[in-house]
This record gives sequence, C-alpha cells and structure tokens, in this order.
Amino acid sequence: MPKKVFIFRNNKDNSQIAYNELVGILKKRDYEILPECSEDADYLVCIGGDGTFLSFIHKCRFPSAPVIGINTGHLGFFQEASPNNIERTINDIENGRYKIQNIKPVQGRIVTPKNEFYRIGLNEILVRGNFSHVSQFSVSIDDTKIQDFSGDGILISTPVGSTAYNYSLDGALVSPDLDVLQLTPVAPMNTNAYRCFHSSILLPASEKIRITGTGRSANGTVILSFDGRTHEFNNVEYVEISQSEDKEIHLIRSENYDYWKKLSSKLL
Repeated sequence: MPKKVFIFRNNKDNSQIAYNELVGILKKRDYEILPECSEDADYLVCIGGDGTFLSFIHKCRFPSAPVIGINTGHLGFFQEASPNNIERTINDIENGRYKIQNIKPVQGRIVTPKNEFYRIGLNEILVRGNFSHVSQFSVSIDDTKIQDFSGDGILISTPVGSTAYNYSLDGALVSPDLDVLQLTPVAPMNTNAYRCFHSSILLPASEKIRITGTGRSANGTVILSFDGRTHEFNNVEYVEISQSEDKEIHLIRSENYDYWKKLSSKLL
C-alpha cells in the first residue's frame, strides 16, 4: 500500500520550487499525495519558515502523524530539511535514519460564569487584560498564590517556545528535553504601589498555573494570544494554563540532530 503524504506550504516562490521537487520525488516512489490534512496520512510535510509551521499545526488541529519540516524561511527551528537536501531526507526517512522529537503544547482553559473555552499553543500562550488598561492578576501555581501581578501580561511558554516571544522578554532558553513550562512577566510594574516579579519561573509541566483578574481586571475582559492568534473573552473568572494532556506533535529530526548546535547557529 502506498504511503500517504499531505504537504503544506506558504506562497513564496522558493517554497513552490521545493514543493514541485518534493512532489516529483514522491510520485516517482509511488507515494499518494493527499489533497488535505488527514489522520490517514503517514507523514505530513510543511514547507516554509517557523511562522508557516505554526500556521500548519493550527490548521491541521495539532495532528498526530509525524511531521517533516523543509525550511524556506529564516530561522527554521522546527524544520530539519533544506530545499537542497530533500531527496536525501526522504531516503533517510525510508531507511529509518531519523529520530522523533515529541512536543507537548500548552493549553489554556478560560472559565466564565456560563462556559469554558480551550485554546492551545505550540510555542506559548499570552494572557493579558484589556489593552487600554494595565493588567492586574493574582497568579497561583497548583493552588498556591505566588503574587499579585500588574503589568502588560503573563506569557507561559513551552520549551520549544522559549526561543520565540519568551526570548525577546529575556526569558530563559530551555532544552526541549526538559518537561517544563515557563512563566515570564511582560512589562511588570515595579513601583512603591506595585512590586512584581521580573524574572521567569520554570515549573514542572505537571503543575497548573491559575491567573485570576483582580482590581480593574476582575471578572472582565481577558485577551489570549496563542502562537500569535488572538481571541478576546469577556466576564472571565480565571484562566488555567497547563500542559496539554491529549495533544502531541511528533517532529522528525535527523539521527544526528543536535539542539544546541542548531540553537547556536540560528540564534546565539
């Protein structure tokens, strides 16, 4: 039975060229190219940069099939292949010369008096109040209150997301081998009236973060941004952030994949 593959790409010229080459290689090997993302796929391929990869993951609703990334963007943290080694990458996969990086997303549960809503991020979830006001939150970890926060918002990132928005906030870079979440304040206030933590907090991924509006943010509007996608919720009692229990991305890496080498070449 032929292998089934779905290919997602952005609209850039170099992505189209890589797509055409990949399709030609796969068809010669009798692969079936699926017209849309499906749980029946043996492999999923994403051609583009990190932004395209995140769009693909959300469009496919955090798929369970193994994912191959081909980088036609800039940084390409999620991508393992480049346009000039597509055939070699396919050969390696067919011969079992690869390993799987398992990535657990972060999940937000938004609780209102009448409903609960869920949102998921592969990199991060940002919680903030109304844009016209300073956000005021009570922050708890596993039911233990750690601080009253005032500032622009609170970012909770996964290890793979530590190199994204978290990094621009001076958060810690975290090995993807660690099973943790990272809580990073966004523009915290530090005045005589408000004393907020300024450094990131690393916590086991098994623990849950509860963010409850206080003061002008109490039972009000909460804006959630997950991987850059933004939704607004009203009359929010609290937001609970935790590692996703039922979603996991399986990213194909070369058998010689070295996270620190890639980090050094891309970011440091």
